[in-house]
Amino acid sequence: MPQIQKYPAGWRVLHWVMALMVLTLIPVGLWMASRAEADIWGALTNTLYSVHKAVGFTVLLLIIVRILVKFRMKAPPYPESMPRTLQMAAKSVHHLIYLLLVLTPLFGWAGVTAFPALTIVGDFSLPAMPFVGQDEALASRLFYIHGWLAITLGVLIAGHIAAALRHLLRKDGVFQRMV
Repeated sequence: MPQIQKYPAGWRVLHWVMALMVLTLIPVGLWMASRAEADIWGALTNTLYSVHKAVGFTVLLLIIVRILVKFRMKAPPYPESMPRTLQMAAKSVHHLIYLLLVLTPLFGWAGVTAFPALTIVGDFSLPAMPFVGQDEALASRLFYIHGWLAITLGVLIAGHIAAALRHLLRKDGVFQRMV
């Protein structure tokens, strides 16, 4: 296996923490949405919504940190053996994932602000998104967009995981940059 430069430890920890959070958000989001669509309300549904909102808002904050880190620190180079077109494809997918990790929670936050459903647990609530008024019809449209962005993000993440596994199996060093 070629010698490869790794991402800094903090960057790797942030990547894996966010990966676990997003991989939790997707099934929780699908589960809570299916319960809401079936008109099943109660403690479990409320808990799913609370967890989804809290984790989603945390992902939004962490992706902002991650973007700031990305501007300050240069990513380790890809191995020279990796074709230029594949490097460009990888960078494009990463940029799309970053974009969706910003847009998806922003639309969710706007939706819970418009609904309004900002309470997470007890007296703790998310702050209302500035410039978003209470409007249930708007909330419905925002949640619709949020859902499609989340599905698109899930598809890109599946492709990202598949590519990572491919690199792991090929032992070309790309996977080892983030572990």
